[in-house]
Amino acid sequence: MRIFSCFLVSCFLVGPAAGAPLTLAPEVVVCVRPGGAEEAAARELARVMGRLTGRTVAVQLDAPTAGQAAVVVGRLALERSRPLRESLQRVAPPRRPCLSAQAVAWHAEGSQLLLAGNDETSTGFAVQALLQRWGCRWYFPNEFGECLPPRATLTVEGDFAYAPPFEVRSFWLSWNGDGTGHDEFARRNFFNQLRVPSGHALGAYLKEGADVSQPAVAEAVAQAALPLFSAGTSLSLSMEDASARAAGDRLKLHDKYFTCPVLSDVYLAFYNRVCAALLRAAPDSKARIGFLAYINLTLPPQQVLAAASPLVCYLAPIDFDPNHALNDARFPQLADLRGAMARWCQVMAGRVVLYDYDQGMLLWRDVPEPSHFVVAENVREWKRLGLLGVDTESRGALATTGLNLFFRGQLLWNPDLDVAAELKAFYVNFYGPAAGPMERYWSLIFEAWKTTRVTEHEFFVLPAVYPRALVERLRPLVVEAEGLLPSDNLRMRFTRLGFDVLDHYTAMLDAAGRCDYAAAVREGDAGLQSREALTALSGTFTTYKNMPESGAGFWPGEVDLYRELATSLKVTPLAQGWSVRLDPFDHGLWQNWAREAGSVGWTAVRPDLYLQAQLEVPQPVGFVWYRCRLPAVRGNNELHFPGLVGEAWLYLNGALLEHREQKPLMWMNDYKFSWTVPLPGDLSRGEHQLMLRVPVGEHLTGLVRTPFLRSATASSAR
Repeated sequence: MRIFSCFLVSCFLVGPAAGAPLTLAPEVVVCVRPGGAEEAAARELARVMGRLTGRTVAVQLDAPTAGQAAVVVGRLALERSRPLRESLQRVAPPRRPCLSAQAVAWHAEGSQLLLAGNDETSTGFAVQALLQRWGCRWYFPNEFGECLPPRATLTVEGDFAYAPPFEVRSFWLSWNGDGTGHDEFARRNFFNQLRVPSGHALGAYLKEGADVSQPAVAEAVAQAALPLFSAGTSLSLSMEDASARAAGDRLKLHDKYFTCPVLSDVYLAFYNRVCAALLRAAPDSKARIGFLAYINLTLPPQQVLAAASPLVCYLAPIDFDPNHALNDARFPQLADLRGAMARWCQVMAGRVVLYDYDQGMLLWRDVPEPSHFVVAENVREWKRLGLLGVDTESRGALATTGLNLFFRGQLLWNPDLDVAAELKAFYVNFYGPAAGPMERYWSLIFEAWKTTRVTEHEFFVLPAVYPRALVERLRPLVVEAEGLLPSDNLRMRFTRLGFDVLDHYTAMLDAAGRCDYAAAVREGDAGLQSREALTALSGTFTTYKNMPESGAGFWPGEVDLYRELATSLKVTPLAQGWSVRLDPFDHGLWQNWAREAGSVGWTAVRPDLYLQAQLEVPQPVGFVWYRCRLPAVRGNNELHFPGLVGEAWLYLNGALLEHREQKPLMWMNDYKFSWTVPLPGDLSRGEHQLMLRVPVGEHLTGLVRTPFLRSATASSAR
């Protein structure tokens, strides 16, 4: 005897013929087979419907009888309804899926609503699609992000069938992020968490020093991978977490973004040889082989034009602009990325997953870093290019990432989502009576990010996005919202402490820009205390407790840097009178700009603000010259740069004084970015001219903190 399981919930379906709206009334039965993801989805449906209507939802393990009012879930629904099966078939993708093509549908037959997906996971998404029709949202993990607006009646607006355009819709928490509520949040926002292994793994298959361009090496790797592959188990052959090397590189191409050799052809030829050997041994295997295309595999191959069928490419553009959409014509870097993405899709026949970074654009500063408006634009381009899907690496620190994961899940499910309408609903659902001031608060933050010219992702650019004037506009909105909610409201406490972190951090930078390092330390310490209080509310709000914060690249290390600078004596800030001249074709040396630059072509700038944010046009590669007047000073002095990114040449009164080396990729250097230069001779008479020549590549360069003069004697005494 076949045993069915069902749920009795306190609603009843009444309504006209199939396709017409159905209004739910008491005593409907929700039926499902016992066990597995389908039963879990039905229980979720019962729980939420009970919360929405305020009525108790009972569970009954039985199948519906003929004519009984019921919501039938999953395989049981598919067995009972041919129209439901046909709806799923109609919306299913026309081509054979690479991994899994999901679809959902519901259909009304008499007094019954039949609801299912084409697999157990999809049935859960069908339930979520229905709940979202009723206004249910899970903006963040756990109860903190759950918003279930009460409804006197629940209506099903006729039949529905849908298939999302992306097979892979995944995210994971890096840097030891708190995973509390991770799985439920993913399911409720249409993340299927489907992925092919693609982590760094090749080192386990290769002998040290092995040359992947040699066919014998590919055969050896295939033999080592064969047990997994023949068993149908997918695996990764990604290079290790560093620039790959290959002695057989004959093409000698160079990646301008990562300043390294391009080895895409070498590695894809290697992967093709491995796959050929594996398929000879196990031709019926359905296993997939994942690999990362990043660092010196980001540029697509120029010689190998097709990838073997088991291969799935994870394209990871780690150092590209995260703040603007791919089709933003103002930034040529994005056109490069779009072109690389399109070419990889061609070579891989669409088997490309974007390894998407939502790490915290400002790197561990625990302030809001929204990106939903970029994803809303990009997702349509990803669909047009034919990506297999997106897998997001996220810190999961909600004070930083905010709604980013919510919107990623929603947009990967439905690229045509009305983001503006969703935001409007968020303010009401999440903040209730404080929706008005909170809408104005978050809109100012979102607009700052939408309009920024910043293309880098380092904490040095923070004052370009969050100037103190913006922070002062945010302050009264927080106060107004606090007056509309109880003092113990967790959502308002989260928002207030997040603002306090932003307030103290930007005040710290403002003080450091004046070289008032004692004040910078006070503000920095206060900000770290606010961050501690924020973390005490929930481990999901930040990440730093579970990882080592070591060095000047992290906030405590930055405060320690200011603490060290606060001990400097007789500091004379060089905060005024700076200007720059762009030199994309390296004319400055030949034309003697250090001595005879004149006044044409110079633009006034702040020395404590990332240069790109101060230019009206995108900063071209080449060189940039900084110029500043140096006041007369007595005694032995030194010039200190507390934040100078990039290689540099320093001129004094037209003569080259000193040179400082730096690695081209800024994140390969010490994050203090300090440079101290002793000043020669007697500078006690008149003014003197400083000139600083810095190369400009594809990434952040130049001054990011205000230089100053100090006594060389006092410096050495420390």
